[in-house]
Amino acid sequence: MIAMLMTGIASAQLNLSYDAEILTDVDSFSVTLNIKGWKGDSAVFQMATTAPGTYSVLDAGRFVGSFRAFDAYKRPLIVKRTSVNQFVIRPAGFLSRITYRVDDTFGHEAMENPVLPMSGTNIEKDNAVVNTQMLFGYFAGFQSTPIRVTYRYPEKWKIGTALPLKDGAYYAKDFDQLVDSPAMMGRLTRAETKMGKSKIEVYCFSESEKISADLLLTSMREMLGAAEKFLGELPVEKYAFLFHIRENTGPIYGAWEHNYCSFYVIPEFSPDRASSVVMSIAAHEFFHVVIPLNIHSEIIQTFNFEKPVASRHLWLYEGVTEWASDLMQIRGGIMSDTSFMDEVTDKLQTNDRFNPNVSLVDMSIYSYDSLADQYQNIYNRGALTAMLLDMRLLELSNGKMGLMDVVRKLSKSFGPQRAFPDNLFFDLIVQMTFPEIRDFITRYIEGHEVLPMAGYLAKAGYTYEAKAKTGRTRNSLGVFQAEKKDSAVLVTSIDPGDSVIQRLGIKVGDEVMKL
Repeated sequence: MIAMLMTGIASAQLNLSYDAEILTDVDSFSVTLNIKGWKGDSAVFQMATTAPGTYSVLDAGRFVGSFRAFDAYKRPLIVKRTSVNQFVIRPAGFLSRITYRVDDTFGHEAMENPVLPMSGTNIEKDNAVVNTQMLFGYFAGFQSTPIRVTYRYPEKWKIGTALPLKDGAYYAKDFDQLVDSPAMMGRLTRAETKMGKSKIEVYCFSESEKISADLLLTSMREMLGAAEKFLGELPVEKYAFLFHIRENTGPIYGAWEHNYCSFYVIPEFSPDRASSVVMSIAAHEFFHVVIPLNIHSEIIQTFNFEKPVASRHLWLYEGVTEWASDLMQIRGGIMSDTSFMDEVTDKLQTNDRFNPNVSLVDMSIYSYDSLADQYQNIYNRGALTAMLLDMRLLELSNGKMGLMDVVRKLSKSFGPQRAFPDNLFFDLIVQMTFPEIRDFITRYIEGHEVLPMAGYLAKAGYTYEAKAKTGRTRNSLGVFQAEKKDSAVLVTSIDPGDSVIQRLGIKVGDEVMKL
């Protein structure tokens, strides 16, 4: 019924303009939405239940309070909160303004569905973090309506975001782009460079001021150069790295990728350690400019923020990206063959800790609920499967076609504005490659057969010896003995021979996780 009421309003006639004020004294945001052109009898305002790339329930509405709606004469309208994330406004014929407050999420210890720092919000005296899906909402039926955003913050602060700026405001073509564009503001340092035709920006908040944007950019230049060489050219005109570096991140930290930027929450390591961590994580996150920016299904193209709907192809978005980011570093001379095989070994050992009877497709489809505890394995089994798929393609083509060749073909066939059909993607891959690839997909991606590591690694000149589970695990920081502890893993002993562990100073008792 609500959808029927909305269809009579042309999206182009609706003008939406957000004003978000950062209230540093009370750790909350004051949000005003000015509306012009609303003509429906009712309005349904929706906060995000989830967001692309989080694979978790966020329930942004639980942080929203003091929600009020007004007509053009500043008279209050009736608002009924129908769920944690939804507000119904009636009568809405003269709807002109909505106001509400939003609490920040950092430090909010939710027992259920915690918001990770990479996808949350934060306000402090000298900085603020805005992951936009936690701050802004949209009207049901108008997800594709353009949105204007003005941020209000202390005069001396700087801001970093991928959104285009015009006349003091930021513009998003729709709600999807707004959510795809987090913002960071405060006492920031900034650096930029040019890679081919692409402008690269780095913004950094460092709590101790030990880490700067210039330092981080210097540490990433080699990776960016390797990416340009690997891809031929970077497929974006502009890309922003947003780094939030603080002494106490809590037990979980990492990054969240977006199409034209990535946002990082990282502990306040020494400059050398910070550079090492950034190189490791950023290589993966930056490769998302290929997948899913240029290769994604219709489920991601127009995302369902109200109800989680999982794509079957998390193995592609994260598993293939993890594999490709390593291959990119190998070909760029950043990672040695020995280091890569250490990565493979660690992924094999970590994979052993997860349920072997879960396929990559099921891991994708049920990542929000029944198989949420298997999600992390997408970085292990997903990457290993991508490696074997690459080897199988090379075998069938006599070395003329590998997985990256398929990725490039898919990028040209689809791209940022054209999505592939979620349920037909495997057929497309088979059509582009060989009939034998159907068997590989059926057995190792749709099915959960044990990966034939020994045979494939032998073709590459390596000997594989399966061993019993050791309890060793690897996040993007190193190798250690660990046991699961709530949503993190507890380090119980250290591999003294692991150089990454030595550089980063991980010690027994730390809680860490790759995200």
